[in-house]
Amino acid sequence: MLANWKERSLFPLGRRQALFAMLLCLVLTVDTVPALRARALELIADNEPAGAEVAEPRTADRVIVVGGESGEEEFAFEGGRKVTVTQNGEEFYATTRTGETAGALLQRMGLTVGPMELVKIDLSEPAIAVEIAASLTYYETRTETAEHTTVYTETFQLPKGETQVWQQGFDGTRDVVYEVVYADGELVSRQAVMEENNTSVTEYAYIGTLVTEAQADDTVSSVAKNADGSGYLIMSSGDALHFSGSMEVTCTAYTTGYDGVGTVTATGTTVRRGCVAVDKRVIPLGSSLFITTASGSYTYGMARAEDTGVRGAKIDLFMETYEECIQFGRRSAIVYFLD
Repeated sequence: MLANWKERSLFPLGRRQALFAMLLCLVLTVDTVPALRARALELIADNEPAGAEVAEPRTADRVIVVGGESGEEEFAFEGGRKVTVTQNGEEFYATTRTGETAGALLQRMGLTVGPMELVKIDLSEPAIAVEIAASLTYYETRTETAEHTTVYTETFQLPKGETQVWQQGFDGTRDVVYEVVYADGELVSRQAVMEENNTSVTEYAYIGTLVTEAQADDTVSSVAKNADGSGYLIMSSGDALHFSGSMEVTCTAYTTGYDGVGTVTATGTTVRRGCVAVDKRVIPLGSSLFITTASGSYTYGMARAEDTGVRGAKIDLFMETYEECIQFGRRSAIVYFLD
């Protein structure tokens, strides 16, 4: 019985010892072979082993370099620079080696990068700051092309829309500060928050406002008059009309169907608003006119001398209805002779 017991117990004990030996060998292998011990560090290594299946992006694709090019696999540190690495609130310290990449540095320090974490390297200071985190907010400055701006000054001496440069502008560069936000390893926003050191030169130019006909219902804002009696009407719309002269007249109103007025003018055109009757000895037929009261309280606007029937410095304005004629009555006005 005792012999049989010993025989049965010795064999299971040998199996347990064999299993323990296998486990011990596995632990020693993992501890002594860097490729197995640093399995997680393959995600941040400089080169993947041939045939390796890596489910996550390489660290080079997740490296953000402030003051350099992000995601650049060939990025390498200068030797002898102090580095502070922050991860999960803890700080780790090292000194860079010449040609060492971010992945190699972190591997040497025994630090791993999680599946959703990013590696931010700030090179803006002599001491390099590295942060490993899934959510990051930082500021970066980029030098960009700065197109010059053009400042326009309106002038009634140029046709509307035509420009004339009087001080040439030049493009330059500008430093743009961006706020960059990552959350859970993904870029959330990147927006400019400040601009400085703009070297572009502003261009200055004139832009014309001169037109040959006023817009409907436009009124006179001011008059720029020359010594010879010519000048410009500056309209409320911003447009300008050139006139060769002006004169004060007395205005009345007329319409068809009253006092024997028909529908055809003395020049053969059909009566309509904008058609006015004049004394052709005072105002030549066909003249293009702009008519408004001196105070600006009433503006008839654009008109053409196409009818007759008045004498002297008088103008009869065509109205659509008799009621309008009665309401208008008789008023003093200024007529401007347009080009």
